[in-house]
Amino acid sequence: MSSTLRQAGPLTGVLFMLVATGMWTGHDAASKWLAASYPVLVVLLWRNVFALVPAVLLVATRGGLQKLPPRLLVLCWLRGVGGAIAYGSYVFALPLMPLADAVAVGLTGPLMILVLSAWLLKERLDRQRWIAVLIGFAATLVIVRPDGAVPPLGAALLLGGTMLYAFMMIVTRRLGAVVEGPTLNLHTSTATLATMALGIPIAWAWPAPGDLALFMLVGALTGLANFCMIQAFRIAPASTVAPFEYSSILWATLLGLLIWGDVPRWDVLGGVAVIIACGLYILHRERKVRVRAV
Repeated sequence: MSSTLRQAGPLTGVLFMLVATGMWTGHDAASKWLAASYPVLVVLLWRNVFALVPAVLLVATRGGLQKLPPRLLVLCWLRGVGGAIAYGSYVFALPLMPLADAVAVGLTGPLMILVLSAWLLKERLDRQRWIAVLIGFAATLVIVRPDGAVPPLGAALLLGGTMLYAFMMIVTRRLGAVVEGPTLNLHTSTATLATMALGIPIAWAWPAPGDLALFMLVGALTGLANFCMIQAFRIAPASTVAPFEYSSILWATLLGLLIWGDVPRWDVLGGVAVIIACGLYILHRERKVRVRAV
C-alpha cells in the first residue's frame, strides 16, 4: 500500500465508504426500475458494459495500469467473478420486494464482514462485539421470517449474495495492500462483464433510446462506487468502514417512497434499527479497545 494511503487514515476510508454507499443505493433504485421492463440478465450486462468507461478513465488518469504477477491477476479476476454473482443475486431480488426491504437485508453485510475479518484477517473481536453480531443476525431473522415482508426467494438471494459480497470485501482488503485501486477496479469490472456476458444466449435486448441514459447512469454508478469501495477497504480496517454502509437505508427508504410509494413495514424498520445499533456499538467498542492499546 502506498505511503499516501497509509497517511490518509480511517476517516478518509469512511468518507470513501459513505460516497460508495450513496452511489450503490442510486444504482439499486435505477436497476430496480429497469428490471421492470428488461430481463435482469440484460440489466446486469449493460450495467457492466457502461461500468467499464469510468474504470478505464480512472486508470488512464491515475498513472496507467499496474503490472501484476499472474497470481494477483487471477485473484483480481476471481474477485470480479465473485462480485458478479453477489451483485447479480442482489439485482435479481430487487423486483421481488420494496427497495428499502432489500437494503435492510443487505445491511447484514457489515456484520458478515466483521466475522470474516476476525476469521481471515485476524482482526481481534472481544466478547461484547461477538454478542452484538449475534443480536444483529437475530434482527435479520425478524426481517426475513416466512410471514414477513421479504419473500423467501428474495431473502435467499439477498443473504447468499450478501455473504459472498462480504467475502469479496475481505479479498479486497488483502489485495489492496499490493494492488492499486484503479487497477483492481478495472480488472474486477472486466471480469464481471465477462461473467455477465455468459447470459447473452439466455436473454438479450438493446436498450431503448429512452432508457439508454439510465443504463449509462447505472454503469457509471457501478464503476465509480466500486472504485470508492475498493479505496475504503484499502485505506482503513474492514471492521472500521463496514458499519458506515448503514447509511444506505436512509437513501433507500427515501427513494422507495418517492419513486414507488413504498412505506417500510414496522418489523423491517425495527430490525434495521437493531442492526444499525449493533454495528455502531461494534464501532464504538473497537475505538475503545484501540485507545486502551495505545
